[in-house]
This record gives sequence, structure tokens and C-alpha cells, in this order.
Amino acid sequence: MSTDPFEELFGRDSTEPQPIPARERLAHEQAERVRTAQLPTEKRGRGGQDSGGRDRRDGGEGRGSGGRAPKGLPWIVVGVVAVLAIVASIVTVNLVRAQDPGSSEATTPTPTQTEQPKPTKTPTTEAPEKKKEDPNQPPKVDVGPTSEMLIGPWNATSQFPQRLGSTSFVIPDNVNLTLSSDVLNSFPDSCADMREAWGAIRAENGTFQLRKPAERCAAAPELYDEVWGLLDAWVKTIKPL
Repeated sequence: MSTDPFEELFGRDSTEPQPIPARERLAHEQAERVRTAQLPTEKRGRGGQDSGGRDRRDGGEGRGSGGRAPKGLPWIVVGVVAVLAIVASIVTVNLVRAQDPGSSEATTPTPTQTEQPKPTKTPTTEAPEKKKEDPNQPPKVDVGPTSEMLIGPWNATSQFPQRLGSTSFVIPDNVNLTLSSDVLNSFPDSCADMREAWGAIRAENGTFQLRKPAERCAAAPELYDEVWGLLDAWVKTIKPL
């Protein structure tokens, strides 16, 4: 046998695989098959091959021939069930919150707008017009307390208002009675003639009438109306004895 000049120069490489005899190789393969047949089925390779890359010889149960289910299938089923349970719990919580009046997410009813009733116009009652006083009628006054006044010439009696103060009278012609008092003397100078123009008149039929000035005192209209009202009430009380 000729030797390689490189082998003579560098020496033989001890790492180069040496050829295995056929009998020894056959025994090794037989032992490998027996070992592979004893391994668990889940450690065997996909497509019916064992971990050594050789075809299975123990019956040929493969994934596509109705054999055992894939290892990850149970975990897929568990994951789907968990997802469905989470979705169902979320829906249930939302429904409970929607029905709970205290929840912040509960829907509040929309307020309905009610039309306010229009105010009805109440009829205004107009104040009745005051009747114009008849200038020929005496004004109404509060007479107050009175004192008895005897009228000797006429043989009569009367009730004289105390509001006119101390008063005296004269009847010069037995027909016209003229009064005199502090109140009557209080008329201003522009109405000085009215100071002795108040009194009473006895008519021919025996009735008594008020004697007063023909015109109203423009300078003292309130005093004029008061004296007029009081003396009119007095005249109506004159009665024969």
C-alpha cells in the first residue's frame, strides 16, 4: 500500500472515522431499533419517524392516521373557554351597573319638558267712580258729642255740636237766628262776612231751615264744609217744646 506523502510529512489524522465492519454495523442498527421501540410515543418524531430519523417499524401510528390528538389541543380548548367566561362576566357587570341607580354609569332618564301653563289674565276691577257731591247738599261730617241748647223765643230745644265751641245766638225779628262763636270768627278776612251769616230760619209753617252764606269761602274751604255739616245736623234736631 502506498502512503500519502502528506501523511508521511504531517502524520495520520487520528480523528478521521475508521470504516466499521458490516457485522458490527448491523448489530448496532438492530440495537438502535430496539431502543427506539421502547421510547414513549410522544417523543417520537413527526411523520412516523423516531428520534434517530428512521421510519417507525412498530405499527406506523401517525398523526394523520387517526392516532393520539396533538399535545397543544387541550390548552387551546381551555383558552377559548377562559375567553368566553371573561366576555360573559364583562357583559354581566355592565348589565348590573346599568340597572343599579347608584352606579355612576347608570343611565339617567331624560327630563321631559312640560309646558308651563300660561298665566290667565285676571280682570282688573276698576274702582267705582266717586259720585260728584251735590254742591247744594251739605257734606257729611262727624258731629261728635252735643249739648242741649234751648231756643226760648221759638219755644224750642236742640242738640248743639260741641265741636263749634261756646256759642251764642240772637233772633232780632223772631224769624232769623244768628249764631256767634270762636269757630265762626276764625274765618279769614277775605270771608269776614261769613262770620255772622250762619244760623237758622223758622218758616211760616213752623219748620226750621239752615241759614248759611250764599257762596263758599275760597280761602278756607275745609272750614266752610265743616261748619256747614255741623250746623245742618244741629238744625235737624230743633224741636218745639
